[in-house]
Amino acid sequence: MTKLVNQFFALSDRHHSFLPMKKLLLVLLLCCCVSCQKKSNDEVKKDSTSSENDASPQLLLTKSGIEAFRQSDAALLNNSTNELKRQVNRILKDAINIPLPKDAGGGYTHEQHKKNYASLYQLAISHRLTADSTTLAYIKKMLKGYADLYPQLPLHPKAKENHPPGKLYWQGLNEAVSLFYIIQAYDLSREFMTPEERKHVEDNLLRPMADFLSVDSYDIFNKIHNHGTWSVAAVGMTGMVLKDDDMVERAIRGSNKDAKTGFLAQLDQLFSADGFYAEGPYYHRYAILPFIAFAKAIQQNRPEEQIFSYRDSILQKAVKTLLQLTDEQGRFYPINDAIKSKTWDSPEVLFATNIAYAAYEDPTLLPVIKHMGKVSFTDAGAQAAANINSETPIVYDRPSQVIRDGVEGNKGGIALLRSPQFGSGQLQAVFKFSTQGMGHGHFDRLSLSVYDHGEEIIPDYGAARFLNIEAKRGGRYLPENKSYARHSIAHSTVVLNERSHYNAQVENSEDHASILVDAQVQSDRWQSVTAIDSTAYDGSDLKRSLVMINDSSITHRPFIIDFFEVTAEEKTSMDLNYPFEGDIIHTGFDYTRPLEKEILGVQDGYQHLEVLAKGQPKDGTNFIKFTFLQAGRFYTISSLTDQNTEIRLTQTGALDPEFNLNSQRHLLLRQTDKVHHNFVTIIEPHGFFDPINETVGQPEPTIRGLSYERQGNVDIVSFEADGKTYLYVKVRENDRLKNHRINYNKKTYTWEGPKYLIKIP
Repeated sequence: MTKLVNQFFALSDRHHSFLPMKKLLLVLLLCCCVSCQKKSNDEVKKDSTSSENDASPQLLLTKSGIEAFRQSDAALLNNSTNELKRQVNRILKDAINIPLPKDAGGGYTHEQHKKNYASLYQLAISHRLTADSTTLAYIKKMLKGYADLYPQLPLHPKAKENHPPGKLYWQGLNEAVSLFYIIQAYDLSREFMTPEERKHVEDNLLRPMADFLSVDSYDIFNKIHNHGTWSVAAVGMTGMVLKDDDMVERAIRGSNKDAKTGFLAQLDQLFSADGFYAEGPYYHRYAILPFIAFAKAIQQNRPEEQIFSYRDSILQKAVKTLLQLTDEQGRFYPINDAIKSKTWDSPEVLFATNIAYAAYEDPTLLPVIKHMGKVSFTDAGAQAAANINSETPIVYDRPSQVIRDGVEGNKGGIALLRSPQFGSGQLQAVFKFSTQGMGHGHFDRLSLSVYDHGEEIIPDYGAARFLNIEAKRGGRYLPENKSYARHSIAHSTVVLNERSHYNAQVENSEDHASILVDAQVQSDRWQSVTAIDSTAYDGSDLKRSLVMINDSSITHRPFIIDFFEVTAEEKTSMDLNYPFEGDIIHTGFDYTRPLEKEILGVQDGYQHLEVLAKGQPKDGTNFIKFTFLQAGRFYTISSLTDQNTEIRLTQTGALDPEFNLNSQRHLLLRQTDKVHHNFVTIIEPHGFFDPINETVGQPEPTIRGLSYERQGNVDIVSFEADGKTYLYVKVRENDRLKNHRINYNKKTYTWEGPKYLIKIP
């Protein structure tokens, strides 16, 4: 345009007659210049806006959620932002520290890198809410530090046993978790970074980490396991932010993109039809975060996948089932390898409940979110907070139920028998007859654990591990996890010939599951469940029936009848074990205490049990009453005995040179040289002890008598309470008749259905 103006003036100088039009043409040319320049500026502005839109958050917290956190005065949002502010203030006080990786889990460098990705994530959220320049500078500096370091790193020098190493961490799992948070931090921050800064971080940190997880660690990336879940979630979310469709597709459908591995396959194979996670609640809690977060990112970026509807809304079932697998204090039942201190207050559950609520509009999740008192920094968290008010219930409903295991729901399961819930004080029986649970599973078919008022009464040992405590074997699973915690004797179940189920061989147990015979869990007065296992021992059948009775006309508190039938091909030693928590009050049997230390056995966990007492029933009695005090309440185990019954009181700690085992005592009932036996037991809560006011109430059990007989296909357990006799009758599964009858004390009693409770007039 400048050239045209100059040519115009040159022409007018040579032709003076052209001068009258000079001013008019000049005005027209200048208008064109202005117009062209305006158009050019508009195009530049349009390109710039497009670039900014591309850099806006794409994952869990988008601009709408950011605005909600800025503007809302909901109590849960305020709690969350105030807590974040305190965390960020602490972070900014410290200099950035990115050490060379060298330590195993729990070690200094391991913990520092974990701290760094958590800090990055928190800082990125804080910056979006406050636009603080100091926070942004800290984020940029840390991202650059990792981008400078990562390409230079070899594999970690201390690989975890049986786990492929990462570069920053001793196992690739931690690498995936790290990228999971780093990519979210980058997603929130890149809009405020220069193109050069973005390129450096993407080319030297994000893509290399994603390639390491998905290409270099191909087997883990395509493994149907929680390690694989974390990998596909981290890589998939990275692909979404970097606009790398190939990366996203590999994460969703596996490296071969055939859905035989990848996220969809994880959803298909790791959850049962009812949302039960094969490895148990502890790892369910850990894995639910990458599952629910990646699903939310898929919904945000690929809505056509309809991911929250996938497999009949399996993620909704997964979240709700996880919450049901808790006691009244919100602690996860320690099924399989589990650290007992984990509760539903963990950050994984915070994210899961928030996102599931938003995805499914499920109001039953709101009491849990309200209990937590805060929300996740996600769009879903803002939505959940907006729907919680003073009328939102504070008690989460935990009804009795059977949770099926297996992809098709036909591989056993978990039965939860629970007394009616009136605020607190619920008696809970957890009956496990599920599949093995892969490498983290325990050999505890037909095992029972009992909880009352949120306290362990008949406990499951859980795992032998001090997580991330370096002094305890680097925070790894301890040797005693394999030599004791996973074995049958560490649980309340039957053990034959002092050998664990399936001879403690995972490859033998993984393909088999116990079978649910029947379950009746709808009634408040009584609920029951029966399961059988014919594969734990060759040639032997184990069958356990549990019934919880809640009838104030019988006892003040609900109680449990435990009927365990054992049938073997040849004479066998049979041990029914009851671990218990608390102080022994009354034994109810004759016993002697060994003068020297005595160990119960030589293998399969028995070698870790010291014998505290050896006993037998008192003369002239047919059952024992063993009472202990736990958390201010009395509990009595009344068990049918005969002249062959041997009794052992045992305690963990034998052959434990590093003091790795938690102290736990057991009541063990033994029958020797038997081919068939029925263990019949009643577990009764009763009374209280108040040490502050020095008062005691009902230290003696209500149930006084116990007997068993069989008439045809009917098992009859009779017991006495307050001078009255009751019959619990149970029809064997091969009897299909609807109407049943028995004779008792020369009288005939009839009923309908497989089980019934009869009061003798």
